[in-house]
Formats: sequence, C-alpha cells, structure tokens
Amino acid sequence: MATNPSTGTASGFGETLKQPLVFGGTATPVKTALFLLICAAWLLPGLVGHDPWKPDEAMAMGVVHSMLEKRDAFAWLLPQIAGQPLTEYPPLYYWTAALFAALLGWVLPLHDAARLASGFFMLLTIVYLYKAANKLFDERAGRVAVALMIGSLGLLLRAHEMNPELGGLAGMSIAIYGLTRIRFEARKGAATAAAGAIMIALSVGLVQAMIVPAAALAMMAILHDWQNAAFKRGIAILAGLLAAGAALYPLVLNSLGLLTAPIFLHAVLGTPLFDAHTRDSILPLYLMSILPWYALPTLPIAIWSWRKDRKIIRERIELALPIAVFTLSLVTLSLLREGRDAVGLILLLPLALAGANSLDRLPKGVASFVDWFGLVFFGALAFAAWLYWTAAVTGIPEAAARAAARAAPGFVVSVAWIPMIIAAALTAVWIYAVVMSHRNNRRAIVNWAAGVTLVWMLLNLLYLPAIDHVRSYRQPTTEIAALINPTPSCVIGLNIGDPQRAMFDYFTQIRFTNLKSTESEHCRWMLMQGTRANAPDVAAEWALVWQGARPAERVEQFRLYKRVL
Repeated sequence: MATNPSTGTASGFGETLKQPLVFGGTATPVKTALFLLICAAWLLPGLVGHDPWKPDEAMAMGVVHSMLEKRDAFAWLLPQIAGQPLTEYPPLYYWTAALFAALLGWVLPLHDAARLASGFFMLLTIVYLYKAANKLFDERAGRVAVALMIGSLGLLLRAHEMNPELGGLAGMSIAIYGLTRIRFEARKGAATAAAGAIMIALSVGLVQAMIVPAAALAMMAILHDWQNAAFKRGIAILAGLLAAGAALYPLVLNSLGLLTAPIFLHAVLGTPLFDAHTRDSILPLYLMSILPWYALPTLPIAIWSWRKDRKIIRERIELALPIAVFTLSLVTLSLLREGRDAVGLILLLPLALAGANSLDRLPKGVASFVDWFGLVFFGALAFAAWLYWTAAVTGIPEAAARAAARAAPGFVVSVAWIPMIIAAALTAVWIYAVVMSHRNNRRAIVNWAAGVTLVWMLLNLLYLPAIDHVRSYRQPTTEIAALINPTPSCVIGLNIGDPQRAMFDYFTQIRFTNLKSTESEHCRWMLMQGTRANAPDVAAEWALVWQGARPAERVEQFRLYKRVL
C-alpha cells in the first residue's frame, strides 16, 4: 500500500478506507475499529442521562437508595424500598449498583452512576461470550457471537436498564466459558463455571444457578463421555464450589435471624413455585411465545444449525454445549421462573454460540434475506428518527411535528449540538459500512447489529430528553411534595405500587403510612394511586387538592387529599 511522504500514513489510511470491507474472518484495522465502535455505540447510550423508569429501574433504584441512606443496618443484606422489604431478588446487582453510585455519585446523578452497574455486567457478558466462542470454534467466531448477541431485539432495552437479571446474564456468560474448559481442564474450568454460577445465585437465585452443573451433566450425556475422569472431577468441583458459595448468603441471613420463608423462596431459591401468592406468575409457554421476535435473528440460525448437524451433535462439544444450555435454560425458566421477558435473557447466549458456528454455512439466500431485511427495516427506522426529530425542531413537516408534540406533551424541544453531531457522524459511519461492505454471510449479521445499534443510538442521542420527560416520575412527585408542608410529612398511601413508592422516596423523601396503622390517625395527607377512569369514593373528611400523572400517561392517576375535619 503506497503512502504519501508529505502526509505520512494518512494517505495509506485513506486508501484503506476506500477498500471494500470483506467480512471473511481476517482482522484488519478498519474492521477491528468498526467492531469496537459498534460495541461501544450499542453499550454506552442509555446508561446515563435519564431518571429511573418504571417498573424495574424504579424498584432497583429504590433498593440502592435505601442502601446508601443507611437508615436500616440490614438494608445491604435485605433489599428494601422505602423501609419495606423487597424479596424478589438476591442483593448482588444492588450491591454493585450501590458501589458505583457511592464511587461516582459526586460526578453523575446518583441514578446514572448506579445504572453503570448494568454497563459493567453487560461488558462482562460480551467479553466472556467472545472468549467462549473463540474457545469452542476459532478466533474468528468471537466477533460473530457478539454481533449476534447485541443484534438480538429482546436484549436491547433490558441491557441498558437497572435490572438484577443482568447479573444473572453475566454470570451465565462466565459459566459457559468455564464449561468450554471443564472437560479437559477440570480445575480451571470448574472454578470459572462455579464463579459464574455463584454470581447467578446471588443475582437471581439458586434455581437458575443450578442450570450450570445440570448443563455439564447434560454435555457428558450427549457426548457419552462417562469415562472421562477429568470431566467427572470437574463437575464434582463445580457442584461443591457452587453449594459452598451459594450457601453463604442464606447462612448469614439465618445467623442474624433475618431468613424468613418469603426471603428463602424468592431471594435465595429465586422461584415463585412454592409461594401460593405468586405461583400464578409462572407462565410455562410465555418464553416460547416471545422467542420468535425476542431472539431474532439468532434463533432461526441456531435452529438451522442444530437441524443441519443433528447427526454429529454427540461427537462435538461445540454443538453439545449450546444445545444443552439452551434446552435446560428454557425448561427451567419456563417452569420455575416468573413469565417476564427479562428472565429469558440467558437464552440468547447459547443461541449466539450456535449461530456463530453456522453462520458461514448458512444458505446464501437466507443470509441475503437477513441482510436485506435488516438494511430496509433499520434504515427505515433511522430515517423516521431523523424525520421526526427534524419536525420537532423545525415544525416541518407539520404532520410529523404534531405527532411528536402529542407523544411528549409539555416538552420544550431544543437542539443539543454535541449529541446531534455525534448522531450524524455515527449515521455516516453506518452508511459507509453498508456501502463498502462486501456481500457475504457475515455482512448480514454485521449490518443487522450495526442497524440495531444505529437506531438505539439515535433514540438516545436525539430523543432521550423527551422520552425521559414522559416516563420519569420526577414531575408528579415533586408537584405533590410542593403541596405537602413540611416535607417529609405523614402521608397515608393507598394502592401505591413498589415503583411509585421507590420514586417518591428517592425524589422527595416521602414515605407512606399504612391506612390501618395507628399513626395514620394523625396524618393530614392521603395519596391514592388509581386510574383516570375510576375516581374513588373517599370519606367526607378528605378533600381533593390535586390530581395528576406523568406527562402522556393515559391510565395511571395520582390523587392527593387533605384532611379537613
């Protein structure tokens, strides 16, 4: 490659940019930079710049706020919101978020600093998925697996919110990497897999952590590897380390007299199966029903791979491991965890590994369809994002401007030049990658992941203030607090949900009193959460002084009453 003596290497780099991008498995500086740019542009936007949103973020921030307030000496062991226990999850994610908030809360708003824990867990997930793919296949597979993972539609929003399920996702990624080594490197593989499994147990419960040793046994069964002494020793070490590590948290709670039945069932085991009040939240067919879009485009590629290689699965660990982890995870989560989309995040890991193994063998017609559909779909979304943002700023076209105003009533649009310039630059990079990339199977997945990243980046750089204006509880909570004097004051809370209680405590330090408590007899204020359509009947001693909700909220309504008799 020629260089211009007067300009050093700039000419050479310029010539490199003019060359087609051939995603054939060989690394080049431009492709490496593009891969890292896609990962960073996917991971970073959405982690800062907005208030906690309902429901998961609001509850997670409520727990972190309670930990940092130090009102209760046991808040770090027993997650709670505004003084009331929250038994849904173990505390590992909350510990990590509280640590980030304590370290960086002086630079960022407390909730933004806490949300960086999600970025930390997602970075762990990506790194260990990359390592697992390279270990199972070759050094070219890691990037493909990561591209398939971040291109999955179900991961996008959940990966950037405060959610304990991300701790379980990172733990499973680490555990899978350990399982790639456990067959012949018993101690190293078992220790790594156990570290991931313990992280799962302390993030989402022991039930989900048990998938790891069960997957190791399933691999041994699929491969008929019963005589492998190292494999058996590795599984034994894994089980022992998991039992010891997972037992520490409940033993500490028990020694302090804090281990109750609800805490054991939810925060330790992590399943509503044995709790009559929450058993109905298990929806056995829920994950199956959402997987077709949730795991797009990874699911059809993985299914094609397993069908294509069905006759040699018993001979290859790189085939046996993903199918064992996926099958056991799907069955366990469907039968023992609540029916929520965030619960299914770990399913994306084995699907990405299976897809990384088969992408190059995928029929060209299928790959071309994925490529075409991704370009058209995400290109159209990107065009719409720029169109509606331009309309909101300039008023042209009028129909789009009116639609934008209806979506965020009361929001004052202004141009933030730095985010706009970054958005324009990254849009140009996407166009460059699409135009210059050589058509092959890998291009389809790279373009898909780049398209997902582009749309996510535009939403955050151009629309985040408006979305936060609509979704944040800051406005209604501060309006209510301004009416209550002094604040905090005694306020009776009726039908206040956990996310809302968390946000009132975080934004205004208001904690609610139960209507049936003796303290409520002296309360001058009562706040009721309900709907716009159904106004409640209240006693004559209470007078309505305020009602409202978040901007653009169509269902939820708060009503504030003052005692007049």
